[in-house]
Amino acid sequence: MKFLHFPIACIGLLASHAAVSQNVEYVKTIIDSLCAPAYHGRGYVDQGDVKAAKFIERQLDEIGTEQPVEMLGFTLGVNTFPGKMDVNVNGKALIPGADYIIDPKSSGCNGTYDVVNFKPKWAGDQKKMFDLTSTAAFKGQFVVFKENVDNADYQTLLSNIDKNPFKAAGYIIITDKKLTWSVSRSMIDCVILRVDANKVPKKIKSITAQVDQHFESKYQATNVMATLSGTSDSSMKSLVFTAHLDHLGHMGAATYIPGANDNASGSAMLLDLYQYYYTNRPERDVVFIWFGAEEAGLVGSRHFVENSPLPLSEIQFLINLDLMGDAKTGITVVNGKVYDDHFGKLSSINIEQGLLETVKARGPAANSDHHPFYEKGVPCFFIYTTGDYTHYHDIDDKPENLPMTNYGKVFKLIVEFAQFGI
Repeated sequence: MKFLHFPIACIGLLASHAAVSQNVEYVKTIIDSLCAPAYHGRGYVDQGDVKAAKFIERQLDEIGTEQPVEMLGFTLGVNTFPGKMDVNVNGKALIPGADYIIDPKSSGCNGTYDVVNFKPKWAGDQKKMFDLTSTAAFKGQFVVFKENVDNADYQTLLSNIDKNPFKAAGYIIITDKKLTWSVSRSMIDCVILRVDANKVPKKIKSITAQVDQHFESKYQATNVMATLSGTSDSSMKSLVFTAHLDHLGHMGAATYIPGANDNASGSAMLLDLYQYYYTNRPERDVVFIWFGAEEAGLVGSRHFVENSPLPLSEIQFLINLDLMGDAKTGITVVNGKVYDDHFGKLSSINIEQGLLETVKARGPAANSDHHPFYEKGVPCFFIYTTGDYTHYHDIDDKPENLPMTNYGKVFKLIVEFAQFGI
């Protein structure tokens, strides 16, 4: 849609609009709860994501509902690591998440293995490579690669290591990059460990590893949806707020990734917005959706779009919230360069209200749950905060590290935009 040009009187109304209520202490409490051990990192071990969805349902019931909260189930295949995750290199125990991560596609293993340190010169030697692969020379062993080797053939081989070219038991990739984990909906026939270069000796001689892995072929996940009726009797289209409730879950029974910023923060902000709109009804209906399985590839939002109880044509605008924990330098708006009129209004409200340092526009990106809606033509923004917080998909993305800088200003900007810009 195109924005109408607002007269000066309306700009004055913006400035004099009653203070927008937000509750950062409530949000912090919700984040603490969603990151607690009882929710297992909101992943696929011990139904952490489903337990988190039921927690959100209880929170909605406590605030108040007009109609039953809808739990919209779906299934997916996902690889999990529910039990042992023990790795010893040269007799030294490594700590999962801190010293290494396992490739989420990995299979399991249990034993002590010989180690081969792969030499860069082998990668460009076609005869050598043929001999190594055709004879499965490294079968039953672990092969060590160093990620920062400046050799194109070597890097090409390394990028295809999940195809297990040597029919090895596993691979160790030594890296000086940040350890960032993820989720996989498929599995391979070997173990791949990405190990911090500072946590292992220069020469690895042996590895003892027990990795318990289980592929869930029909995992039952869920989305959560709640609706608040607007004050208008007209057939106005709905405003939709979304966030994903899931995260990465367990990397072994003793280690889970809390996901405070990603995305307990967005899930908590959605509850805060629900609380606000419950007592401050706009003219149009407001729909709130918490998606499952975002980390597995936007599975929950794609399922919703294909089976939507809310006709997509009845959505006026959708605002997806992810990574809302630190707006020290402002926010970035995915699709801001697509819906430039909407972005212009958001930016002007920010300037009029003197809220955030920057409101930056990006083009389209398939990086969160707005995207399946965007593909179907639903006008939407994905908003995330920008600041100093660097923990992402790691064991330190936990509540005590999350600053929540400028949370109230982000909340106010979103509500003001929803009232005056849509």
